[in-house]
Amino acid sequence: MRVITSFDDLEPVPWANGAGETTELVSLTESQNLTPSRRRWRLSIARLDRPAAFSPLPGLARTFLPIGAEVVLEIDGQVHCVAQDEPQRFRGDQIVSLIELGTPCFALNLMVESDDGAESEQVGMEMSTRFTGSDFFAVTLESGAGYPRFQVLELEESDVLPDHLGVAILH
Repeated sequence: MRVITSFDDLEPVPWANGAGETTELVSLTESQNLTPSRRRWRLSIARLDRPAAFSPLPGLARTFLPIGAEVVLEIDGQVHCVAQDEPQRFRGDQIVSLIELGTPCFALNLMVESDDGAESEQVGMEMSTRFTGSDFFAVTLESGAGYPRFQVLELEESDVLPDHLGVAILH
């Protein structure tokens, strides 16, 4: 297993709409080098401390994973209660707002370039909280067992992570 990047080593930047801040773990460009046979993807950690609109990001399929708290999103006028550590998927061109937040928390965001209808053999990266057997990367969701919180790890077939370590899996 190889460490790709760690949240603690990176500086946050404002959201595209200025309503919050995020820390980019893997850029679209970096993802091409990590997974050249897949569509480009971006991985980031957002700090959630108040209700706010999400930045529109047309052309990206998004997966949002709240960490440490349940949140309520409004997606195109529909309210969705999103449990902590349960991914919520939506398109980057949808109108999305964080409308309720019990306590400040973080969210892991995976954004994958959408299939624009063109014929392509490339598959998009997906995120889950369960191992699938075809995993590429793990993101630690908490500190433990020698792993800092929000560290991106490249997985090999033989790698085993401690059972008690909460992770998001990219596959």
